[in-house]
Amino acid sequence: METITVKRFDELTLEELYGILRVRSEVFVAGQKCLYVDPDGRDPDSVQVFASDGGRITGCLRIYQKEAGVLQIGRVAVIERRRGNGLGLRMMQQAVSYVRENRPEGKIYLEAQTYAIGFYEKLGFKVVSDEFLDEGIPHKGMELIIDRESGIQSLADADKAKRDKYCLVNKQIESLVDGEPDSISNLSNIAALIHDAFGFWWTGFYIVKGDVLVLGPFQGPVACSRIPFGKGVCGSAWQRKESIIVPDVEEFPGHIACSSLSRSEIVVPIFRGGDVIAVLDIDSMDLAAFDETDREALEKIAELIRL
Repeated sequence: METITVKRFDELTLEELYGILRVRSEVFVAGQKCLYVDPDGRDPDSVQVFASDGGRITGCLRIYQKEAGVLQIGRVAVIERRRGNGLGLRMMQQAVSYVRENRPEGKIYLEAQTYAIGFYEKLGFKVVSDEFLDEGIPHKGMELIIDRESGIQSLADADKAKRDKYCLVNKQIESLVDGEPDSISNLSNIAALIHDAFGFWWTGFYIVKGDVLVLGPFQGPVACSRIPFGKGVCGSAWQRKESIIVPDVEEFPGHIACSSLSRSEIVVPIFRGGDVIAVLDIDSMDLAAFDETDREALEKIAELIRL
């Protein structure tokens, strides 16, 4: 997992500065075809939040003064190969925590690409402007009010509440499967319990049958019956033998759209020995609905499943 670092611009090493500029070029210039001057004069007075993995910077953002009492977050970027694992959310959480703990300003502003509004809303940001174009891409202004006294915007509190809920669900699942040998019965109850506890759009299982995943017990709308090995998020999790978090399903290469209402997804493989025998698939109608807390908790649930 990447390490998240927070530094003032004048604390950056040359290698870190080069890595940040490289990420921004890959994402905005090469990826989104934006022709703009990246060194716009705001970096020297900024705080840089960046992720690194084995010496390679994989994501970044910056915080700088917009006006009196207001900070702005911008240049939020994650390289393509590291998308889908909650990295952008972790960087934003770190940025908001830094502001809350180290700066006196009471408000954070950002200009969100319209498709990502749901992602920022998960962090407490609210839309404050009509849609506008920036480099030909639709955006909306968003703000987060930092309420230090009430703690309403505490990300740590929200994460703890989610962990506590998963802990309760885990105990309920342990009780449900204890002494019940029928796998279909167990999978049905587990899907129903998770779905009801968190209100997800779709919660269910796909079971390995030869070279395809076949739909198993689930809660939610009608789903794809079969998914080939290596295809879509489910098939990719089977192939990679690892959990996959997808903040925006439209950005996942080869995503299989069973429903246009699904916006984000997490898939967790279930193992017997070293082989994947099924996957737990969960979809949400919100962007970036899943993070590392979900992954860790669902992997623990997957360990309880016996097929």
